[in-house]
Amino acid sequence: MNIVRADPAGNITIFVLDPIDDPALRIRASKALLAEPSLKAEQVGFVISPERRDSRSPARWRLEMMGGEFCGNAARSFGLYTARKTGLTGKQDILVEVSGAADPVPVHADLNLSTAEAEIPGPVAAAVLDFEGRPLPVYFFEGIAHIIIEDTDPCRALVLRLLECAQRAAGIAGQDALGLMFCKPGPSMRPVVHVRAADSLVYESSCGSGTAALAAHLSAGLGDGEYRWDVAQNGGVISARLVKEAGKIRRIGIGGPVTLEGPISLRLPGF
Repeated sequence: MNIVRADPAGNITIFVLDPIDDPALRIRASKALLAEPSLKAEQVGFVISPERRDSRSPARWRLEMMGGEFCGNAARSFGLYTARKTGLTGKQDILVEVSGAADPVPVHADLNLSTAEAEIPGPVAAAVLDFEGRPLPVYFFEGIAHIIIEDTDPCRALVLRLLECAQRAAGIAGQDALGLMFCKPGPSMRPVVHVRAADSLVYESSCGSGTAALAAHLSAGLGDGEYRWDVAQNGGVISARLVKEAGKIRRIGIGGPVTLEGPISLRLPGF
């Protein structure tokens, strides 16, 4: 299997370069890659190159995540990868398609500094989850929903109770992916993400769309304008840039350094 290993703030993402179109085979490949200790992978995406596409979309490249979910870190890393693959240099604006997003995702990449920012719309909806008598804010993005848990450390028993509660809640159950964002002032965050199709539960080193959810939460009560936060996470810092207009969140940028390694060829046991 031929892959690229992307490291956006420690949220190790594997891009599979080989054509694997069968969803069941993608799940098998994803589980094998996640289980490979040398990769330290937290998520997997499958690259659809321009040569394999018959699309009128302005975005020539597409990334399909392992469970069809949306991932902000994968989107920004993929933007940097496609820019390098097509021979671009300096600062570039790239459009990529990513699963879970209805429209192409703009990525602002600096190939000299190896940084990338993905720009996504604000939350499509917000709700409150009643968890054991504690109201927890929930932010819905295309392809993923995030629950904000403040001033609490993630332990496995708590994570499992939260997932069970969320999966029974109307409007949350059935999401492609669900993030549990354990946040503290600073701001800092420890993300845990469940992907339904892959049945994976990962204590991630960082989370891009989770950072966007925290930015949306922090912007509550703020007026129109542009706001920025640097959110510390186990694997590094993700910068959030939020724009409010007419009292609504119009867009959120999530960015920072990205390291790309590969292509790498490897054999996977049992695959």
